[in-house]
Amino acid sequence: MRKMDENYALAVVFANIRRKKRTDDLMTIAESFEYLVNLYGSQKAVAEKVGLSSEMIRQFLALLKLPKEVQTMFSRRQIDSVDTAKELLALKDSTKQIRTAKALAESLSKDTRDIKRLVKGADVPVEEAKKTVLNAKPKRFHIFVMDFDNDTYQAIIRKAKTLKIKPAELVKRIVIKWLQQKK
Repeated sequence: MRKMDENYALAVVFANIRRKKRTDDLMTIAESFEYLVNLYGSQKAVAEKVGLSSEMIRQFLALLKLPKEVQTMFSRRQIDSVDTAKELLALKDSTKQIRTAKALAESLSKDTRDIKRLVKGADVPVEEAKKTVLNAKPKRFHIFVMDFDNDTYQAIIRKAKTLKIKPAELVKRIVIKWLQQKK
């Protein structure tokens, strides 16, 4: 990474906070926020300067609390979601964070069910995993965690492949159709 100064840190932040496609990895953004917090003296001062909430800045800074091995995965964009960092931090134990991050980085799917399964594999109780996933969701979305027996889950996967859509989209369509029939 380039030597950090105020102009560089602000350029990184402004170039990445309002875009759907970021040009920089999350660690570079987090390090830029850290530099600005140290420079301006508080998260609130940075928030006012860049037009974000203190909470959003706190979420980026939380990346810096992850183990170095996990931070490297974020730097390489093997994992590229602030929400995923939040989930990993909920595990508390750095060994579990590393193991779960590796599994997430290797996973082809990033849907909620798969993340739940990976967190469960990190010896986290199912209810805590559900809570973590639900707390990590963006505010405009509503997430339902649904448990299916294996046969039902496999049937959903097969049907979604046939329709060339994601399994979550298939379930969403089924629920919407069912609700429309109940009117």
